[in-house]
Amino acid sequence: MSNWRPNFQPEHLYFVTTKAVDYAHIFRRDVIKRLLVDTLDCFRLRRKMQLFCFVIMPNHLHFIAQFSADQPLENVLRDFKRQTADRLIRHLKVERNQKVLDWLRAKVKRPEKQSYKVWEDGYNAKDVISEDFLLQKMTYIHNNPCQPHWELSTSPESYIWSSAGFYLTNSPCIIPIDDVRKLLR
Repeated sequence: MSNWRPNFQPEHLYFVTTKAVDYAHIFRRDVIKRLLVDTLDCFRLRRKMQLFCFVIMPNHLHFIAQFSADQPLENVLRDFKRQTADRLIRHLKVERNQKVLDWLRAKVKRPEKQSYKVWEDGYNAKDVISEDFLLQKMTYIHNNPCQPHWELSTSPESYIWSSAGFYLTNSPCIIPIDDVRKLLR
């Protein structure tokens, strides 16, 4: 993944992708996906971002959000990755999942800075430059679980770890999100 980042503009929306270390499938279990969505929800409630669209995949996540000038994208992503890594490590310790803990420890390049490596360094963020680009990225996000190489769901709206049901069937989302359609009116 390239770490391309646009010049941050608080009035813009961003399509953000970040992935697990070595693209490992460490987010495949529902309990771990729950940790990720709850952290997204917490950040939204704390007004660190407006969250418009998301999907949690086994080894990465995509979302579309808007960030404020006092909570810029770079800071929010740093804090999100730090908090989710801490929660995931705590969960693995409680489960006594030593195999995964050992693997995550082995991925650390600078042990004086961290004990476990959950996320790849950096992230990819693309400035949402038009309504067409926004709709294209939302379609991509929502269809991702249905791709043949994933086969996580037979339809976008039936995959609960995304915002697809909210937009496609007006069903409640697993966490509250901000409705991007209000911006398109």
